[in-house]
Amino acid sequence: MSNILISLNGDCSVDRNQLNKSYDYIFGVDGGTEFLYKLFFIPTHIIGDLDSIKSGTKKRAERDGAKILSFSVDKDKTDLELALETTKELNVESITVIGGEGKELDHLFSNFLKLSSFKHHGIIKWITRVENIFFNTQMVVEVEKNKVFSILPLSDLDSLTIKGSKWDILNENIPYGSSRTLRNITLRN
Repeated sequence: MSNILISLNGDCSVDRNQLNKSYDYIFGVDGGTEFLYKLFFIPTHIIGDLDSIKSGTKKRAERDGAKILSFSVDKDKTDLELALETTKELNVESITVIGGEGKELDHLFSNFLKLSSFKHHGIIKWITRVENIFFNTQMVVEVEKNKVFSILPLSDLDSLTIKGSKWDILNENIPYGSSRTLRNITLRN
């Protein structure tokens, strides 16, 4: 099973200590490749229409042996979609996404929706400036005491259980879009 790091173009406020020491595959999505080198990762793949990657960064990635997957600027998919589709061939266990926090709201929402729709292909975590966002079909998370957390149902949630929080839920179905799981707080680890 593969652990994959995907670095998107756009703002990236991640520190190296928030990430694993190594990954099986490291994807630089177009200009997001810059962040990989700043965080001392060597990309295994560069993917996208390559309209925002600096030429020096692309040449460095080529020297480092990265597989370059170049697409036309005139395409029907975002560079993130292309990267996620490429991971389907890699027996994914988990995908960590960094970057993509730019000021373009349409791209931000598109990234969020694409990651949420891809959740059936392993554990996906998007590390942002403010939060870690998990996109999963099933998961168990242990959270430190006195931490605020939310679960945003992007589909109907079947048999949801939350224990050790101010508002526990035991094996309940939560409908898409419900605010019932918004802003809870942990009472114990």
